[in-house]
Amino acid sequence: MAKQPSVEKSGIPFSAKLAILMVMVCAVVFLPATLVFVVTMLPTFVAMIVDRQPEKTMWLTIGALNLAGAMPSWFTLWSMGGKMPHAYAIITNTSVLLLAYGAAAGGWALHQNVTPLVAAMIVKRNDMRLKDIDKKQKELVRKWGADIAKMG
Repeated sequence: MAKQPSVEKSGIPFSAKLAILMVMVCAVVFLPATLVFVVTMLPTFVAMIVDRQPEKTMWLTIGALNLAGAMPSWFTLWSMGGKMPHAYAIITNTSVLLLAYGAAAGGWALHQNVTPLVAAMIVKRNDMRLKDIDKKQKELVRKWGADIAKMG
């Protein structure tokens, strides 16, 4: 009897496939809003691709501010009726792009400046904690003698 070839599974759960399909359907149904979303959120997509840090936090910082800068254009699209000509008018408006991309630039600046500051604060706090532990250890050696440090 011939051996049947094994069928490889993609490893993607059905629920994830269904979610991707639903997002694609919504993107087509709401094509003008999708177009405005993609164009105004380009800096976030670029940040997702170019971030080489293992934590991948750059796109979150840039994306949050980029989203804040893109929201007014979506509200404008919805107030205009949400048709494709309105979407083209919005994405070709330089002030809309300046607002969305400028907010993303603010997110990038925030990421570049705040991340090292937080890292320096954590290092400083850990140094202070090590000094405190060393001080307590010396106090214990003074109280109990040098032999206590050799036990353990």
